[in-house]
Amino acid sequence: MNYLNNVILLKTPRKFLRTTFILDTGSPTTILGYSDALRLQIPFDNLSKRKIIRLGGRKYQGYVFNKLIFIFKSEDNRTVSEKFPVTVIKPTSDKEKEEIGATPTIIGTDFLKNKGYKLFCDMARDIAYLEK
Repeated sequence: MNYLNNVILLKTPRKFLRTTFILDTGSPTTILGYSDALRLQIPFDNLSKRKIIRLGGRKYQGYVFNKLIFIFKSEDNRTVSEKFPVTVIKPTSDKEKEEIGATPTIIGTDFLKNKGYKLFCDMARDIAYLEK
């Protein structure tokens, strides 16, 4: 099954939204972008601390959210849903809020490994896709 674009639906028990993501093979952790977390009404006060996350050379406190479902469309237009825990960065100051406010949702290698996806990339033909 091939997944051809970077548009995804994100679903929580409260809401869902359509957004874009970055597939980052240099990121070991899947991170829900702060603006996406706000739009999904993630209950920040109920999240447990995870580990320190590095973004753009800076360190931020990451929190675990276990109730996120990624919904992809396959090449043949089938819907594929994957529940996966993500790290959410909760800013601790207005400066941090400004710094991470534009951070997109990042799918890291933990998602690819744990869910059994392979990444195929042909730079000469400008093609990249996931396969399961």
